Amino acid sequence: MKTTLLKWVLSTSLILSTQVQADQQTITAIENASMELNLTQLISIKENSQGYDQALANYRLGLNYSFVQQQDKATNALTLATEQLIKLVKIDKQDNESWALLAQVYGLRIAFQPMSGSELGPKAQTALTTAEKISPNNPRVLLIKGVSKYNTPAMFGGSKHQALIDLSHAIKEFNNDRYSEYHWGFAEAYTWRGLTQLELGNKGEALADWAKAVEISPNYGWAKNLLQKNS
Repeated sequence: MKTTLLKWVLSTSLILSTQVQADQQTITAIENASMELNLTQLISIKENSQGYDQALANYRLGLNYSFVQQQDKATNALTLATEQLIKLVKIDKQDNESWALLAQVYGLRIAFQPMSGSELGPKAQTALTTAEKISPNNPRVLLIKGVSKYNTPAMFGGSKHQALIDLSHAIKEFNNDRYSEYHWGFAEAYTWRGLTQLELGNKGEALADWAKAVEISPNYGWAKNLLQKNS
């Protein structure tokens, strides 16, 4: 009886140590550091966080490392994010936030290593479909769905027009998401919609979207660069 009880306590402790709920203060710090390309701050946050927050930090590190041409570090960070998110969705199969972020991490890995598409593409689609079934109006699910439609070639189901619809829906839902404890991606949704508008020949709308992204996050380097480049 004592052995059984001990095993239960240990397993429960392991689950609780792995399944750490998101902390909005940490998520905001991750997003601010990422927008400012502050690798030192991102590494510090990653090393001092757990669960979803740590996975998000590793995802942002992967993205930021790619910007500074440190591809090996980018790949390593994304691999860690994948492993962390898989653990989270195994513990809670209804964790739509982790499913959505997992889909985005797979998508970024494919962008960095196109030859992995045949292996990771179906996994990304499964993760996104699962997240969408759990919470179809989650703004991050819609953001990632829109980004996927934007980046996928038309012959494989991509569509700039569908991306515009999904990203517009995401922006609408972000207005109700400010206190969700997982709030990230609002300025990013405007930035991606701006890129989509530009692809569709709507330069004025694109500039307006990037301006809105900077209004939401004044230190967002990507949106500021797009505004400067296209004005």
